[in-house]
Amino acid sequence: MKMKNKPLILLIFFIFYGSSIGLAEPLHKPPHPNHERIKERLVTLRNWKLMETFNLSGERANRVFNILAKFDDKRENLILKRRRLYKTLRDELRMARPSEKVLRNLIREITGLNIELAKLHREEVKALSPVFTVEEQARYLLFSERFAKEVRRFLMRPAPRMNDQGLRKRLQR
Repeated sequence: MKMKNKPLILLIFFIFYGSSIGLAEPLHKPPHPNHERIKERLVTLRNWKLMETFNLSGERANRVFNILAKFDDKRENLILKRRRLYKTLRDELRMARPSEKVLRNLIREITGLNIELAKLHREEVKALSPVFTVEEQARYLLFSERFAKEVRRFLMRPAPRMNDQGLRKRLQR
């Protein structure tokens, strides 16, 4: 994976699964031009793993994917709002004398968004209940946490270092 794409994929990952990761300081970089393409790839990977884990096929798979797609968009919007608020919070704290009123409002808004994200996750599991058994719902909770952890671990691993020959070959292209 190219190093310049790593932050972008990480950003997209947090858009989908940021609420379950609990990072104290979300990323604040602007969306990459390939945002939609990477978003599609992550959704495809998640759906493939869901099919494999829950033995989904046909109509049942389509129902699950459609439900999750509705929640993905809502989650993305909430996380983008939260990301902007964290940036504002960081900017305010960098000031010589941060405004207590501004800080209180930002804390209230950020914690409110975190509560909304938790509610959204609960609604997502509830929306899956006509398709998944109770046991499958429980497995989905574990799946979503495990998937987020795997993607995070993949994205956080150090980029492979190139020796001089590899660098020369890359520069010759």
